[in-house]
Amino acid sequence: MTTLLRRQLLFAVLVFAPLAFADGPVAVQADVVFASTTAGKVDPSLVKMQETLGAKVKYLTLEKRSSQKLSLDAKGATVALPNGKSASLTLEGLKDGVATLRVKLPPTDATYSLAKEKSFYLQGGPHEGGDLWLVLSQPK
Repeated sequence: MTTLLRRQLLFAVLVFAPLAFADGPVAVQADVVFASTTAGKVDPSLVKMQETLGAKVKYLTLEKRSSQKLSLDAKGATVALPNGKSASLTLEGLKDGVATLRVKLPPTDATYSLAKEKSFYLQGGPHEGGDLWLVLSQPK
């Protein structure tokens, strides 16, 4: 097999593989959360996040800044953050109720598994003296 043919085959696999594996669309809840170590209020829906992140940083303020339900498929969606960054989300697959998502939130580009009743937290950078977090979950 020639080098050119290998490159063309690899390109085709990379471009069309997500379409072959994605059963989508999948509903994804995307919340943008402001977190600060300064004393303040913790949104009751974010207490679990506070406990989870508490091993690394003790946030005393957690405020949901925005919330949106996305219908995610292989074409993806974008979530804008108030600090000017944006996260690109793409569904790579769905198996047994577990969605595999590719998330690009500079400088991070990673793949995550999102099961029902679970959430994952992605740091979105500094903002207004605290941190922004992107919280992804499957809506209840």
